[in-house]
Amino acid sequence: MKKIIIDVKKLDKNLRLDKYLKSILTNLSRQEIIRLIRNGKVLIKGRNLKPSTILKGGEKIEIGLEKEKKTSLSPALSGEPQILYEDKNLLVINKPAGIIVHPTARNIFEPSIAGWLIKKYSQIKKVGEDPLRPGIVHRLDKDTSGVLVIAKNQPTFYFLKQQFQEHKIKKKYLALVRGEIKKQQGIIDLPLVRSKKSPMKRKVVIRKNEEKKAKTALTKYKVLKQYQGYSLLEVFPQTGRTHQIRVHLASIGFPVVGDKLYGKQKKPNGLNLTRYFLHAQEISFFSPSGEFLQIEAPLPEDLRKASQQLNPKID
Repeated sequence: MKKIIIDVKKLDKNLRLDKYLKSILTNLSRQEIIRLIRNGKVLIKGRNLKPSTILKGGEKIEIGLEKEKKTSLSPALSGEPQILYEDKNLLVINKPAGIIVHPTARNIFEPSIAGWLIKKYSQIKKVGEDPLRPGIVHRLDKDTSGVLVIAKNQPTFYFLKQQFQEHKIKKKYLALVRGEIKKQQGIIDLPLVRSKKSPMKRKVVIRKNEEKKAKTALTKYKVLKQYQGYSLLEVFPQTGRTHQIRVHLASIGFPVVGDKLYGKQKKPNGLNLTRYFLHAQEISFFSPSGEFLQIEAPLPEDLRKASQQLNPKID
């Protein structure tokens, strides 16, 4: 049986358990959710519940998915990610855009890198701290492509986790933004907090009463090339907050091209893009064996073609 833990956030109003779970587990029908509850597969503090149980916010729900659903936790990808580097301890891949790194309660049955890993490397299933994130020590957003590091055993998982926590692993992204940035380089040092309007969205802190919940976030950038109405940046995140690069660049008036969540323009003018232009180009770190690794992921075809559509800036 696969267990999922859901921390219920603050609710605007009390909500029935079955209705709440239906909003989270979008791939399960209301009938399936009710059946799970009535069969004792949904617990709060070890206590059996009813579909009509009222949630007030702050509860921790434990869900045991049944065996017949287990295979759906790791559906196969349509193609294999490009392997950039591999040894006995770790794996580095070029994650395609449009694929989630690992499932959550909201998209538990969606194809993912985690699902691919379990099928290709069965030993990774028990690596890490969460069965839904086997061997995964960091993540990329669904529509972000590029380098992703995966641990193949538990010692390597803890080694890499510590490296990330101590900011010893360096990452470089390529981002195309709207607008011509005059400063050739800069630092964005703005804390981030979860948006009250949308649990999926983040925003920079501008009010004092939000500072206690905010997380420090630091992003460095360098202008690589300028075009008419656009700038191509090298971006170096110094922290690893959710949506950090996208929120930070939008906050200074230069949103990532094609970003529907943080950019006001829904579709980039004249560019044939179906996602935002953000690519994790390079990662560098010391491996558990002491070897220094600097691994680069080539620019995907969709971003390469979009960049060819840009007009050089005329001084």
